[in-house]
Amino acid sequence: MCFIAEELSAPVNLSVMRFFWLIGVLGLILIVACVSRHRTADPVPASEEQRPDASTLVPADLAFAKPFVQLLLDGGWTVQPVRPSKLNGFFRATNKAAWIDTNKGVLEVIFFENPSQVEQILITEERSDIATYHKYVLQTFTETRRMEGGVTYFTKHGNMLIVTIDAGVHEALDRLFVSGGA
Repeated sequence: MCFIAEELSAPVNLSVMRFFWLIGVLGLILIVACVSRHRTADPVPASEEQRPDASTLVPADLAFAKPFVQLLLDGGWTVQPVRPSKLNGFFRATNKAAWIDTNKGVLEVIFFENPSQVEQILITEERSDIATYHKYVLQTFTETRRMEGGVTYFTKHGNMLIVTIDAGVHEALDRLFVSGGA
């Protein structure tokens, strides 16, 4: 009986060996095909890479903010949908302001018609009796406005006055502008 069992197991072992050999060859062919395809695939040139589009984040009534939002996106920032800012109408010279929530923090941006309007804004801090309370005076040739509260950071860039209460956002914004982002 032992003899018969040995004779029957020999063909089974040969079939199993052939099956595993075939699986191994097919696996090797698949690996070679994948590797050669990966090596010959043309990389996408940087100019053709998909870049985030500000159009989906900026509503039509805030279209003036689209170039700045695109600049943030191109600089690697993540931006939530843009909303109107409470600073809209803060200056009589413009009623264009946007509230921009990013992965780095919140910015409120007042947009003017031209950079010379922004350049003329003088920003000073008045003395306060309370160390954590700050008073800022923003002056143009035609008006004086005040802001009061916590520490506030102002950035003048192009036709924009950018306001934030977050030092990290302010520093990241400065790095973006210095790095050639605009």
